Amino acid sequence: MHHYTLQTRFITRESKGNNLLNILTRLYNKIAYVHGCHLYIINQDTENGDHILVTELWDSPESHASSQKLSDFQEALSQASSLLAIEPERRVLKAVAGKGLL
Repeated sequence: MHHYTLQTRFITRESKGNNLLNILTRLYNKIAYVHGCHLYIINQDTENGDHILVTELWDSPESHASSQKLSDFQEALSQASSLLAIEPERRVLKAVAGKGLL
């Protein structure tokens, strides 16, 4: 089975990392239960709390795209945009092997 894997790196303005974590955690409570989502992990850099990395594993690009249409996603995006120092950096990855891959 092929998966759609994303990693998104967020860099917030100084001392806004925890604010972004709060927004992403609230979003997680909705996104993680959307059909097709197998993994949604929010990470905070231990050396710089303003650097946040989100890792997602989906059935397909279409499953991921449907999650972005949720009103919760749009609201979180609106709230987070003012906290960011730069545009988020998103990478699409190919999951090759690992514990938890279906």
